[in-house]
Amino acid sequence: MSPQPDLFDEPRALRVSEFNERVGAGLRVLFPGVFRIQGFVTGFQRSWRRGGHVYFELEERDPADPDRSLAKIAAVLWRGLRARLQADVAVLGGPEGALDDQQLFLEVSVNWWAQGGRLSLQVESIDVEASLGAQRLDRERVLRLLTAEGLLDRNRSLALPAVPLRLGLITSLESAAYHDFLKELGLAGVGFRVLCRDARVQGPEQEGDMLAALASLGRRAAELDALVLIRGGGSRSDLQGFDSEGLARAIAASPLPVLTGIGHEIDRSIADEVAHTALKTPTAVAQFLVQRVEDWLAGMEALARELRLEAARRLERAGRGLEGQIHRLRMAGGERLGRERARLGARAATLPAAARHPLRLARPGLAFRAERLARTARSPLSLAAADLVRRASGLPRLAAARLAGSRRELDHGAERLRLLDPARVLERGFSITRDGRGRLLRAADQVAPGEILMTRLAGGRVDSRVEQVRIEEDGGAAGHAPPGGTKPARCGEGGT
Repeated sequence: MSPQPDLFDEPRALRVSEFNERVGAGLRVLFPGVFRIQGFVTGFQRSWRRGGHVYFELEERDPADPDRSLAKIAAVLWRGLRARLQADVAVLGGPEGALDDQQLFLEVSVNWWAQGGRLSLQVESIDVEASLGAQRLDRERVLRLLTAEGLLDRNRSLALPAVPLRLGLITSLESAAYHDFLKELGLAGVGFRVLCRDARVQGPEQEGDMLAALASLGRRAAELDALVLIRGGGSRSDLQGFDSEGLARAIAASPLPVLTGIGHEIDRSIADEVAHTALKTPTAVAQFLVQRVEDWLAGMEALARELRLEAARRLERAGRGLEGQIHRLRMAGGERLGRERARLGARAATLPAAARHPLRLARPGLAFRAERLARTARSPLSLAAADLVRRASGLPRLAAARLAGSRRELDHGAERLRLLDPARVLERGFSITRDGRGRLLRAADQVAPGEILMTRLAGGRVDSRVEQVRIEEDGGAAGHAPPGGTKPARCGEGGT
């Protein structure tokens, strides 16, 4: 490397390489060795998964507005240091290196590439204790902010139905948590209905997936009783996504109670803090829901038993009351009937004497009316007798005339009977045909080929077998009847 030139003694224009060399020299003066830096990590996990060198960025964010970036610097973790720092990365971000959006404390040195004119920080080590402390501080900051805005208890203030059977489930549909949760619900034998939304439960896409799932199920709030957010077990670093401020705000704003089962036995995430009910595991959430339904059913059964007992007690009291009323009615009715019998007996004893007096008074009037009726009836009777004598004298003539008319009608009827006699009809060329069962035949479609017919003619009977039937259609056209006759179609048998 060429000696460092003096900028004030060099009047000529610098070459790019000279400039870059001077910048490198200045950086080495300002940052001669390893120094300590803190910042939020972005882009680490994707590069970590690819293996080899890990390229990412460190970012400073505005404390008042975490979405606003104040400064950024590129950083690199060389392949040769991966094995040595892998344990520290796993503590903070799990085996997949989920360090994105975490604030870390790093030991770094300046990495100046003079040929490309690029500056980055070369990671030498990770201060795990300080980084964990920074995560806790950031977590506390989010909790204080949510509390100040009244969001920490908002979802908890929603009423969870006594029988939460319609559930919206948010988890990875390929995870053990998904299968454990549904298995536990199924074992209860209760009619739960679960509407699922697939979402990543860790990694850089976790927050976006969960926010989309919460929004999707929130739009169907009228069809659901509660939302369930679960994932399987993992390290503390696996819970980083559930400490997201954006996820916490979405849970707090949910129109439905949210139940969480993050699967960590020791630590509680911010999602647990803002949820309506937080339980340790997916199985515990399912057991909680089953127990809630079973408690309601037990309460209903106890209430039904109490209602039956109360109804029985009231019926018993009512029965005793009715028996008392019936007894009192019988007693009162018996006494009243006795009094009425005595009164009627007394009145009956006085009736004969009371009736004889009006009869004595009425006898003279009755005799007078009978005499007047006899005188009045004599005159109409005499007139009626004279009329009967007159009518009787005309009866012989009337009877003779009626008898002569009846004889004429009888003779006329006898002549008509003689003309309508079947024998006379047969003599004129007509015949009477019956089938083998003796039924009178009036139309050709009543027989089929092969049947025996009996035909009555003048002077005898002819038996014949049908060879062919010709049926005359409207207009005189003839058709042939199929063997066995015809069968009208019914609805469902080749109908319309």
